[in-house]
Amino acid sequence: MRPTSDEPVTVLFSRRVKPGREADFAAWARGVTTAARHFPGHLGASVLDAPGSRDYHILFTFTDRKRMQDWLDSDERQRWLARVDELIEAERLQQLTGLETWFKLPGSNVPTMKPPPRWKMWLVSIVAVYPLVLAFQALVVPRMVGLPLPLKALIFPLVLLTLMTFAVMPVVTRVLHRWLGPRQDAQPLE
Repeated sequence: MRPTSDEPVTVLFSRRVKPGREADFAAWARGVTTAARHFPGHLGASVLDAPGSRDYHILFTFTDRKRMQDWLDSDERQRWLARVDELIEAERLQQLTGLETWFKLPGSNVPTMKPPPRWKMWLVSIVAVYPLVLAFQALVVPRMVGLPLPLKALIFPLVLLTLMTFAVMPVVTRVLHRWLGPRQDAQPLE
């Protein structure tokens, strides 16, 4: 399923770094993610790696497909890409939208951080969302009695999605990484 033009888009680049070039690549990754922050529509960038692994995953998230494409086609990004070729052995790209962006699997040895099966994402999301909804209903809703309905309707997803994305799901996916992760016989990066 392709994302609509107005929903956030995340692109994941997975790279295997040449032996001995890990520190150089880490410095490059910090630089390119910092450069992306200055582009319109930037929502976030992360570098994921596992200790002792030469596999690095860099996520870029933008507000929509056009803003993402502006970054991908930019002269700034092209300058950064010109510096990285000598540091890497292999590279893969994956575009993510929706719930799978909550399921980052650090330490995965598969070509890209393939999201878990949808039924696992659904189950973990329900288990993570329910306590938040319950707490929201008990603690926040009683204080919103006098607010207009459109504002109340805005506050709920704003609070819920912010907590899910930045607080709850990083912890949940870290705790459940073995269950969510790929089978151990998955093929590594080439």
